[in-house]
Formats: sequence, structure tokens, C-alpha cells
Amino acid sequence: MSGAPQTGSWRLTLLAVAAILAIGLTLISWQTEGGRAFTSESLRRLQVEKNAPLLPALAVIDERGKTQALPTLVAAGPLVWIADFFYARCTSLCLAQGTVMAHLQRQILAQGLEHRVGLLSISFDPAHDRPDVLQSYARRMGAEPRVWRFATLARPDEHRALLAHFGLVVIPAPLGEFEHNAALYVISADGRLLRIEDMEAPQRTLAYALRAAALADRAPPR
Repeated sequence: MSGAPQTGSWRLTLLAVAAILAIGLTLISWQTEGGRAFTSESLRRLQVEKNAPLLPALAVIDERGKTQALPTLVAAGPLVWIADFFYARCTSLCLAQGTVMAHLQRQILAQGLEHRVGLLSISFDPAHDRPDVLQSYARRMGAEPRVWRFATLARPDEHRALLAHFGLVVIPAPLGEFEHNAALYVISADGRLLRIEDMEAPQRTLAYALRAAALADRAPPR
């Protein structure tokens, strides 16, 4: 008879553990979009794709010296943009990014897609990368102006807002350089961030951008 209460106690303990595990798994599933995202970056990308957030109305100045809001710049271009973030003095990662963007430019021109997909490189170093520097960098990258555009913040005090919206991590390094992350961002002409892709996946990014452009074609006028 003395074992009965102990058995009941073990059963209650097992039920409690099972309940805690169930709650924990539910929280993990919720926090990782059903288990699909196990890092904050993966979760952020899934949330972007799900919600398509609007671009912030930050003032930018392009390589031609024109100042306008970022949503206004993208609205005046093709149906969809593929964007990246860089700084012109970079001698490592940004040059690799430039190679990826140049590859996309060749693909766009070869397929006659320049009215559907454009490229936009945005500098996160507005103190240095003014329009003349952007023009010089564009020439160095072999940028075709009807496909590949460049811009930087018109107001350096909006730097933090730019980084936060796009999930950019920029850390000052020696010799005036920066350590930073890199990705490709698909942006619609109506000013929404549609997708974030790895820099190593330009073909997948272009394919997604073309699907987004096809959807924009079929969308009713606003």
C-alpha cells in the first residue's frame, strides 16, 4: 500500500514534465515559424517574406546628385529592384558584392529585362560616399546606368534607421574600413521589401525578382 502514493506522485511528475515539454515545443515552433527558422537572421527573412514591410522614407542622394525619398527612387524605376549595401572604400567583401551585381547586370541585359528588374547599390558610408564618389565607383564596376543605380543617405543622422530596417550590421574597423554583413534585397516598385537572399544566390534572387515582376504586371492599377 505504501507504494501507491509514490506511483501517483511519479505519474503527476511525468505529466508535469510532459506539459512543460509541450509548452516549450509550442514556443519554439511559434518563435521559429513552425521550426523553419532557428536563427534570428533566418526568422527575420521569413518575416520579411511574409509581411513585405514598406521601405522607410529616408532621404537618399543618387550618383547624379538628385535627392529624394528612397520609396520615390524605387517607384521611378522598373517593376522590381535587387539591392545591396556597400561602401566605396571597401577592398574585400564589397568587391565580391560588386562582382555579383555585375553578373546580374549581364544577365538582365542579355535577356532584355532592364524594364522589369533593376539593380540598386546603397552606400552605408554617407560621410565619404557622395555623388562624385558613387559615380567613380559605378565606372569602376562597369555599371550600365539604365540597369544599375547607386545612392547614399542624404542625411547621415538617418544612418541608424537604415541599418535597423534592413538588418545591416556595420562595425568600424582599422584604417577607416568597416566589417559588415551582406545580402541581396528584392524590393518592389511600390516600396516594399519582398525578400532577402544570400549574396551567393544571384540566380535564385533574379528568378524570384522576375516572379515578383510578373505578379506586379498582373496586379490591378491602384
